[in-house]
Amino acid sequence: MARAPQALRRPHHLLRLLPYPAPLSTSSSPPDPRELLRIDRILNRPPTAAVAAGQPSQALQHPRAATSLHHLLHRAAGLTAAESASLLGRLPGAHAHPRLGRLLQELAGLRLPGAEIKAALASDPEGLLSMDPGEPSRLLELLRDLRCRKAVKEQVLARGALRAAAVARRRVELLHARGLTRHDALRVLAAEPRAMLYSPEDVERKVEFLVDTMGFEVGWLVQYPEFLGVNLDKWIIPRHNVVEHLKSVGGLGDPVEMKHYVRLSRRRFYNMFVKPYPECERIFGGLVREREEMVRQQHPTGLWKLFTPAKYERTQEEVTNMKLLVGSLR
Repeated sequence: MARAPQALRRPHHLLRLLPYPAPLSTSSSPPDPRELLRIDRILNRPPTAAVAAGQPSQALQHPRAATSLHHLLHRAAGLTAAESASLLGRLPGAHAHPRLGRLLQELAGLRLPGAEIKAALASDPEGLLSMDPGEPSRLLELLRDLRCRKAVKEQVLARGALRAAAVARRRVELLHARGLTRHDALRVLAAEPRAMLYSPEDVERKVEFLVDTMGFEVGWLVQYPEFLGVNLDKWIIPRHNVVEHLKSVGGLGDPVEMKHYVRLSRRRFYNMFVKPYPECERIFGGLVREREEMVRQQHPTGLWKLFTPAKYERTQEEVTNMKLLVGSLR
């Protein structure tokens, strides 16, 4: 009888040796944003067969959405029905996208003049209407708090704050496409507003020169945003050519950092890298060392010549009056 309970316990010992099944996890990995965008495009794209068969488009299938967008465009920018239809016709899938309605509601609540919103929509409708809700407010706040010279800020906001926000957003997307996060791109624009005064082609050319030619990573722009605010042909390329020449002849003892390209004044860079090497003067251009054979300017005119009183012609009548005055004082 004692062996029977032991025999019954043996299966439990065997069960301990078997692997337990892993519990089912109720958490799933976060979806890929690119996959969500692809699905969103597929859902919002009208089927080819329906278009070929002459079925109504999304604008006709969603009359309430189209009417709401027309009303919001009229409320925010004062657009007529024809202007709203023309604007929405250039944006495929705009009628069925709920994001656009929230964006227009935000634009209407910004308390901006309707003419300014209308001008921004006319100049860059895709750049403005492609923003996410909340993005115009953040960009306008960024532009309002710019810390730069007054002339630069006036030039940035010359065509209106909303158009400047669209310009800033274009630069943010450009820098994001080159490897910066959107947060870092906004930091770069806030620290160097002059980047918004250059065209997107110029900004992209600077980034390409920084990465492909100079060999720096794009992340250096966060620490040295001045690179996007200076002239590439007049400031960066001459300095890069001088540094490359000194590297080829072994004239550099220490590595040249990013600060030497953007934060040194022209005179200081000249004294540090160009002046000790006369052959670099032609490469650098400007501020060429004065040579002995050049004719020196003459000394300035002495001060005694500048302060000599002017001479006026005296008449006989004035001489007679002066003699009478002196005689009366005796």
